[in-house]
Amino acid sequence: MTRLRPRVRVAVLFLGFLHGVTASRCAGRACSPAVGNLASGRTLHTQTSCCSNSSLMADDPFLHPGTWWESGAAAAGEDEIRLDLEDRFCLTHVVMVFRSPRPAAMTLERSWDFGRTWEMLKAFAENCSSAFGLPDDVSQQEALCTSRYSRSIPCTGGEVIFRSISQGRRMDDPYSPEALSILTLTNLRIRLLRPHRCPAAPLSSSRGQRNTPHQAPNPRFSPRASRRSPHNSTHTDSSPYAIFSLLARGTCLCHGHAEQCLPQGGQGRLQSGGVQVHGRCVCTHHTAGVHCETCAPLYNDRPWRAGNGSSGEPNPCQKCECHGHAQSCHFSQRVWSSTGGTSGGVCDRCQHYTAGRRCQRCRPGYRRSPARPLDSPQACTRCWCDPVGSVPVRTDGEAAWCHPRSGQCHCKPGVGGTSCSHCLPGHWGFGLDGCRPCACPLTCDSATGHCLQSETNREFYDIPLGGKIPDLTHFHPHEENTSWSNELSISALYYTGKCSCKERKVKSVSDLCRIKHSYVIKARVLSAQDKGTHAVVQVKVRKVLRSGLKLLSQGTHSLYPLSWTSRGCTCPVLNP
Repeated sequence: MTRLRPRVRVAVLFLGFLHGVTASRCAGRACSPAVGNLASGRTLHTQTSCCSNSSLMADDPFLHPGTWWESGAAAAGEDEIRLDLEDRFCLTHVVMVFRSPRPAAMTLERSWDFGRTWEMLKAFAENCSSAFGLPDDVSQQEALCTSRYSRSIPCTGGEVIFRSISQGRRMDDPYSPEALSILTLTNLRIRLLRPHRCPAAPLSSSRGQRNTPHQAPNPRFSPRASRRSPHNSTHTDSSPYAIFSLLARGTCLCHGHAEQCLPQGGQGRLQSGGVQVHGRCVCTHHTAGVHCETCAPLYNDRPWRAGNGSSGEPNPCQKCECHGHAQSCHFSQRVWSSTGGTSGGVCDRCQHYTAGRRCQRCRPGYRRSPARPLDSPQACTRCWCDPVGSVPVRTDGEAAWCHPRSGQCHCKPGVGGTSCSHCLPGHWGFGLDGCRPCACPLTCDSATGHCLQSETNREFYDIPLGGKIPDLTHFHPHEENTSWSNELSISALYYTGKCSCKERKVKSVSDLCRIKHSYVIKARVLSAQDKGTHAVVQVKVRKVLRSGLKLLSQGTHSLYPLSWTSRGCTCPVLNP
């Protein structure tokens, strides 16, 4: 066993290394793709060219130190190098290494709109005032022109460097709008305006290479024979400009929500596996778009935000609560303001017969199935209302309408039951016109209307419930405001503000039990309607404290107390 321990340790270390390699840099924090040379793998457009390909400027100077681009004998000594990108990218800095003497005057420009307009990033000149009429950043910090990189020496290997964010400017968050306004571009243009001539110097070798008296040639960029370039090692005066390398360092624009990019067509290797810097972000943090500039279809519950490069906060998009009934949602500023900035998503095209901002209720003509959770595809079932006893309130093809939670149908006069399938007590003659009131002191036969003398059900009809009828619209603020017609009934759901009778207050359940009633229950009132001679109250019985001859169980029941309108009350009075 002791011999295996070193192997086990090696295996554990190897697995730990693999875990570190595969872990995403975007997990729980803002991230950005690796920086590369935007010029690599792309065509560099020039006005003139002597005998070489302009793409040689974008070669890796360490792998191909002996290749360069050389301009032709341009008129008035001017030339131009332009890099056209297929989309928006972020440019961090530019480094150019010249084989010829650096230009006496040149500008670096960018375009935001694919070459329609241009903005100068930096001007380079021996004398900024005479060349461009601008101050020099050597004497005035943050000036647009500089003389640092415009001397004629060294004759070869001289560098021109530009930084998008200068060293004197503090920029904590590279994904902020201020930073992106500085870094973003679609095109880069280098205008070579006036060449320099190398100062006269003695020949140093049989090859005819010139050495400047001030600085020895840079061995890294010393001209050597190259299989890719047929030129001689020395620069010819007929070509005003010659460039060893052009490095435009940058990355794809992903707003802190991606660590890799793909080609625009979506094909090809990821950026980390190739040379070219591609432009389509592989988005994380539930974002979408070429630049991760929007939220994914089902993640619009709050406004999109870029990652924070200073604190590392990823600011991911938040999923909308659509209960599994929608594939997308959109952000609403009105909803966001109404919720105090906690939720602004509105679900699109709710499925499974649901409706509402969050697909949280059933469409008209459907009711909630109590046996199914809200996120079930069968959460809403079609209403079933007796076509004889119910009132058809819709004319757009829906077969029936019922309360979306309780399932109570809209009954005709004298008709009761959840589906309006029978006459209320004290009514008879179930038909297309509803049920007619009994012409009896108590009740009558529901089919013939003959008076019945039995008082078997009298106690059950007069069950005291205890407690005040609540305004049920308070519990369901998102339900549709559908009111019962005045000629059919007076409902406690919509007429609670017009009560003209006061109930007898019961302080506690024990006080109610001391009163000699046959039934005492604890229940939640679902609906209450007065049909004239009798009333029907639908309740959900939660606890039976006292039961009479007819056993009463827990669950949903229809109770029939005395009519409150016959006592001159305009709202339910259920307390004794």
